Amino acid sequence: MLRNSIRQMLRTPVRTAAFLTLTGISALILSLGANLFYISKKTEDATKNSFTTIGMVNQSPSGVSMEKYWDPETQGYAAYSREQYDTPIPDSVLDIEGMPYIHKPKHQPFYAAYAKDYIVRNTHSEVDESWWGIGSDSIIAEMEPFEDCVPDHPVKLHFKKSLYGNITERMLNQIWFWDYENPSPEPLKAGKTYIMALYMNSSLEYNGLLEKRGFEDVSAVWTPWIDIQGSQYKADGSPVTDEKYEGVFFSEVTDGFYATPEGKRWLNIIDGFKITDYSIPVTPTDATKLLMYFYNGNAGISQGRDITTSEYADGAKVCLVDSKFAANNQLNPGDTLRLPLFYADYSAPACRFYPFWAEQTLTEKLIDAIGNRYEVFDDSEYTIAGIYQVTGGVQDYTGFEAPKNGIIIPAASVRSSDENNIRGYMPMKNSNTVFQIENGTMDKFWEIWDEKGVDGLEITLQDNGYSELMQSFQNTRKMSVILLGAGIGAVLLILLFFCHMFVTKQKIRTALERSLGVSRHKCRISLISGILLIVMIGVIIGTVIGALFTDRVAAQLNNGTKYSGAYSANQSAAAENVLPDDLLDKSHIDLIIPLLTGAAVFAASFVSALLMTEKNLKKEPLKLLSEIKKE
Repeated sequence: MLRNSIRQMLRTPVRTAAFLTLTGISALILSLGANLFYISKKTEDATKNSFTTIGMVNQSPSGVSMEKYWDPETQGYAAYSREQYDTPIPDSVLDIEGMPYIHKPKHQPFYAAYAKDYIVRNTHSEVDESWWGIGSDSIIAEMEPFEDCVPDHPVKLHFKKSLYGNITERMLNQIWFWDYENPSPEPLKAGKTYIMALYMNSSLEYNGLLEKRGFEDVSAVWTPWIDIQGSQYKADGSPVTDEKYEGVFFSEVTDGFYATPEGKRWLNIIDGFKITDYSIPVTPTDATKLLMYFYNGNAGISQGRDITTSEYADGAKVCLVDSKFAANNQLNPGDTLRLPLFYADYSAPACRFYPFWAEQTLTEKLIDAIGNRYEVFDDSEYTIAGIYQVTGGVQDYTGFEAPKNGIIIPAASVRSSDENNIRGYMPMKNSNTVFQIENGTMDKFWEIWDEKGVDGLEITLQDNGYSELMQSFQNTRKMSVILLGAGIGAVLLILLFFCHMFVTKQKIRTALERSLGVSRHKCRISLISGILLIVMIGVIIGTVIGALFTDRVAAQLNNGTKYSGAYSANQSAAAENVLPDDLLDKSHIDLIIPLLTGAAVFAASFVSALLMTEKNLKKEPLKLLSEIKKE
């Protein structure tokens, strides 16, 4: 019966060829549409988990203040401008109802931990300390004037003993000292010993000031480095005053001086410097992606694993460790790390140059407002979950770089208060206040912010191009839906038309076969089998071509296609996100989806042809012939 059916269809070759061609085209459209829908849905689901939308908070300056300093070159005061801030705005004001926060804005500090057993440099030698201390050529030492003098010009001092720094041989027991930024320097007396904080100021020679003032023979001048004023802040960001020692960079050393409050202050500063030289920057956070060097792809986990969401939420005692610090201390995932935290700094993150650079100061005076050295406020052991490696971005020097020897911990793991150990504070900045919102909710965020936003705060949102990428996926999905709709419509129209031509119109054929005693079942096979064969050939050709074409598109999409975004407010370009190599299941594109598409078309063909055949078979042969005469 199949042979009869094929023979009958070959009698109308143009009609049969058109049926085959149109069936193949409709199958191709359906296969392509189904594959594109699968690809767009699969990639969208994957990117929702791989992208992160973050926001950064910045408190706007309230104005600009003019401050003056003594300019020794002009022998007068010069002014410079400085941004001025009102009272720091707390991060609690950003806890706005309806905001799509995943992690709420938090003014985050960094902590410093000190444990003498850990190696943070290649050596602990005095030479290393001298050249890698707070500043090379920066010292705290005892000096004695050769004669009574007023240091309003370079005066010669006898170097007696170094208390911080080890550069005796280079100084030849004497230095030239000039309190050059002070219009009224205090006199120094011969025979008296002074403890001083000084640094070698080579700029005076470079800018020709020594030559202009008639000191051509002076090769190097030492000038005041730091005073002994404490650095301490309250939890609300207001400073704890210590005006008595502001500008005091030297003190007279008498018998029992180091047992006095002022002498102890000096010793505490020196002790603090030595501790800071070998301390570890610890960054508390609520998610690894909230750290810009991870968010921008400049760091990644090289061993072990990341801290989990539940560990962050529960404040688990786990941490991530910088790879160089781990190598120097032979640490591996699973090892424990003791972190005695002794101060908090809310001014800026611990960047690459910790402890040499900070947003607020170049020095790390670790004394509070009464001159005591900051003591440990939280001492815990952490299990190393993973080791991270910094892979790039260090050349930018933006302040967002990963710090050397950095440790990352869950913010909730620090259960002790740091309110008495805050040595640095700045209002909320892009660098110290970061939050996360749900992907795709930027418009919702801005809508609520426009209604309930806080004056004096600027918000920057960044999603690394997620919004644009989602729009492209939506466009692809719309196209796939159009193709699916067009394919389904085409299949139905083609089947209805050609089944009508090859089945319903074959009333004479059906009547003759029935009159010759052919059973209904064989008549059914005779009418349907040829149609189904043509449909099968067309479906195979169409779905194979559709799968091959889609496979090329998918290969291009999955072979290093990059989606990049940028910081809003004209910030630096954001990192690129690459779809993973195994994102798309080739078996779905090459086999499963085309097979299902072809099966659906074949099933629709079978049902259509069968219904029309059954309509003919229900009628007696004579009635079919009479209908033909009427037509």
